[in-house]
Amino acid sequence: MRIISLDPGTATTGFAILDVENQKTSPILHEANTFLTPSDMDPHNRLEILYDLLSKKIVEKKPDIIVLEKLFFNTNVKTAISVGQARGVMLLCASQLKLQVFEYTALQAKLVLTGYGRSNKKEMQEAVKNYFQLEKVIKPDDASDAVAIGLCYIHKEIYLEDKKYANQPKD
Repeated sequence: MRIISLDPGTATTGFAILDVENQKTSPILHEANTFLTPSDMDPHNRLEILYDLLSKKIVEKKPDIIVLEKLFFNTNVKTAISVGQARGVMLLCASQLKLQVFEYTALQAKLVLTGYGRSNKKEMQEAVKNYFQLEKVIKPDDASDAVAIGLCYIHKEIYLEDKKYANQPKD
């Protein structure tokens, strides 16, 4: 199964491409990166660019599903609206390209990867790095967050566990 996982944003959207065969195999991380839109553009043009970049990536990588970080609303209304607009573009892409969507909160991903739902950004980046035995953390943060959301899906829907990944299957 190929997964594209997304950390939505209008300016920067993190994405990751992961493959997982079944409950007995470890996932493979193929790509972790970001889609960027120019800050000097009008919002509707930025959303169109995001749509084009995501659509192209989906056609190129042929994922089976999309995993999307759920919107968490805090005190910054402007950010919440912007993220909500980006999520709308992502949901539209999924619908038009006939992909099933799974959504998880950052808290759920933190719980899966660290065993603690209130882990900070650095702890999450380290958890992703350690999970794949990488030499350094994935940068930028948005790309690492996209990987974490994809791993959350894998553990909740394929491995059927939601505790720290210590018991993950090994090849």
